[in-house]
Amino acid sequence: MRLSALFPLACAIVAFVLSMLCLFAGHKPGFMEEYHIVTLNTSTLGHNILSTATTSSGPTPTATSIGSFFSSIAHNVSSTIEGDINGIIGDVADKLAKELGIKQWYSLHLMDLCEGTFTPNATEKGASLNVSTCSNQTAMYHFDISKQLNKELEIGPLHINLSTISWPSEIQDGLNALNTALDATFVLYAIGIAAAGCAILASLVAFFLHGSRLISFGNWGLATISFLSLLIASIIITVIQSKATNLINKYGNEIGVYAYKGQKYLILTWVAVAVMFLAMLAWVAEFCVGKRNRGREYTEKSSRHGWGRSRKSDEAALRRSGV
Repeated sequence: MRLSALFPLACAIVAFVLSMLCLFAGHKPGFMEEYHIVTLNTSTLGHNILSTATTSSGPTPTATSIGSFFSSIAHNVSSTIEGDINGIIGDVADKLAKELGIKQWYSLHLMDLCEGTFTPNATEKGASLNVSTCSNQTAMYHFDISKQLNKELEIGPLHINLSTISWPSEIQDGLNALNTALDATFVLYAIGIAAAGCAILASLVAFFLHGSRLISFGNWGLATISFLSLLIASIIITVIQSKATNLINKYGNEIGVYAYKGQKYLILTWVAVAVMFLAMLAWVAEFCVGKRNRGREYTEKSSRHGWGRSRKSDEAALRRSGV
């Protein structure tokens, strides 16, 4: 048995598990919801039409009906509003989202979109995420928040649409450009997970069989493939988080939508990269140590064989001289 193979084996197992969690986090309601890539807070979405009380044309309620609705909200919560509508707090934000027919938050995961409400309310510090539903799990999922919001607004109590709340088209246009990067990330995670799984099996072979440097080299190759795949995927995720949140906050804050990075997801994916890097280094060390030991054994054998031949030659010379 090669006990030194246990360390890279453990690293490969940890990287495999963490990568799987990165891939499947949020694939069903309540499963690692806090490990999202990006979350949108839409609890105050539409506050910009509270004072104007206007609507778009088409099969939507009249300006009078929407005006009455918002006037009612303004009347009921007047004691909690200071200066303007941006001062909405607590249950006011909860009521606004409910009356529009949308959820208070939407979270992007690698293979789906989840939505829900805040508990106890939208503005409570440290409020927890109460998941309502998640979309169907799909490989290479495309994040289309505009379509989701528009659908919910249209079937909501007011039957309005995104144009009513002046939803900026730049948000979805920018997100569409990032969807290709998300597709690449999915593929890279899949490669990293597959290579890590193969590395686990190869490490077991190295553990039970006191193998040659070839086994160490093969393990190093698998660990390197997994490491590079996870590294590139993590870099892409980091860039996507930054660009998506900046984009949404730039165009969406004015109408009451805010985006946040999933810090826990970042920690998860970068820890997977780190442990796979350690596994790769361990196999490099194994390969180098094996090479050095093999060279030492060869030198010792050569020395023994050379001394034996020298001794036999000396004995033969003595016999020929009659000694």
